[in-house]
Amino acid sequence: MRIMDKIRPVVIARGLMVCLFFVPQAECAYAFDFEDAAAIGAAYTTHLFMHEMGHQVVAEEAGADSPQMSFFTWKGGNFYPGLSTCKNIPQESKLPYAVGGERMAGFTFEYALQSYHRKPTTYNKALMFFSCADFLAYTLLANYVNPENDMYDPNLIRQETGLSKEVLLSLVMAKSFLNAYRVMNPDVRVIPMIWLDKESSAFLFRIPF
Repeated sequence: MRIMDKIRPVVIARGLMVCLFFVPQAECAYAFDFEDAAAIGAAYTTHLFMHEMGHQVVAEEAGADSPQMSFFTWKGGNFYPGLSTCKNIPQESKLPYAVGGERMAGFTFEYALQSYHRKPTTYNKALMFFSCADFLAYTLLANYVNPENDMYDPNLIRQETGLSKEVLLSLVMAKSFLNAYRVMNPDVRVIPMIWLDKESSAFLFRIPF
């Protein structure tokens, strides 16, 4: 049901370098070293695990058979950093299953954002980046590299909702850019979020009072 293309780590890695340069530093710049590389790797692994776990939670709630997730694996001649599968998922749960990973990425971003504002670290910055920008890269690849592959989350979302490529990309960009703005402006109170149950899902903006 759900795969990550082998091109995505390349896109993510390039974007991360931009992120590390532009996220404000609490103190003076420091040299990039092994500890930074380890922190970035740990952040990517955390994001990847949480994303796949988001799919598994929905699959369990929907009563799908044999939900499984695997990492850094080969299937059909392709390498997948993360792979979630299940059998016999109800038709009405296909959309929640498709967006389950991105919902969990939203929770991961909120945790990383709060941690970053308390104590900025390379790990927090990298975790914010992956959980903020990953689905944008995923949508671009799904829309314009493999638009017919219904094993990609964005393609399944379009299939289940009837959204065009352009509308879906606009929604994903709005969520990603608003979260990026929140990193630099802690006082912003508009929070993009995904709500779902086992039969439906929605993209919302929450304004806490």
